[in-house]
Amino acid sequence: MLDQKVTMVHAMMLICFANKTMTSQKIALVESYAKALPEFYGHDFQRYYKAAKEVASGAGGSLDRAVDSLSRIKSKELRLKTFLCCLELAYADGEPCDGEGSLLDAMQKVLDVTSEHARAMREVVAMKFKSLAFVA
Repeated sequence: MLDQKVTMVHAMMLICFANKTMTSQKIALVESYAKALPEFYGHDFQRYYKAAKEVASGAGGSLDRAVDSLSRIKSKELRLKTFLCCLELAYADGEPCDGEGSLLDAMQKVLDVTSEHARAMREVVAMKFKSLAFVA
C-alpha cells in the first residue's frame, strides 16, 4: 500500500506541475490536501513526498513515463480517488489550463477511469469550485 500512496502523491505533484513550475506554495497545497485524506492522516507526509520525488526522477523528464507510473495503483478505489484528488487540485485555482486538461485526460486513461465516472467527477468538482454570487 505504501507504493500506491507514494504514487498517489506523485499524481498530485504532477497535476500541480502541469504548467512546468513547482513552487513551495504548490508543494504546501499538495501536503495540506493529502494530510486531509484518510490514507495520509497522521502519517509523515515528507516520507511520501520524498519517495514521490524519486518516482518523478525515475521518469527521466518524460511526462509520458511519469504518467505511466500511475499504473502502480492497483486498487480501483484508490485509482478513482487519485483522479478525483487531481481534479480538485486542478480546479483549486480556477478552470484547469490546457496543460492540466491534457494531463488529466492522460491520467484518466492510465488510471482506467471510465468516461462516465470522469464526467461525473468533473461536473461535481467544477460545481464545488465555481464562484457563486449570492444575493442577500
